[in-house]
Amino acid sequence: MGDYRNDVDWLTPTLALTVWAAHFMLVWAASSIFPDQTEARWIAAALTLLALAGLAFLWRKGKVRSVLTIPGLGIAIAACGVAFDMLPAIVG
Repeated sequence: MGDYRNDVDWLTPTLALTVWAAHFMLVWAASSIFPDQTEARWIAAALTLLALAGLAFLWRKGKVRSVLTIPGLGIAIAACGVAFDMLPAIVG
């Protein structure tokens, strides 16, 4: 048997998509608890900043060089999802 190595990092995109899912659930919960209130907007903004900081941490920790890699694509998709999740909470 030869030596098998998988050089593709699947943990980084999995963690990035987990950050996106957690962000969605928390923003949705805040907007459900405080419907059409300023508190929900502030919570959504704070959670969005935290999620984007988490994605930036994953980018640096994973030493991602480009969006054209599996980890880079996972982080980019998650970042777009986080930004999209924030819009309904902010716009109202």
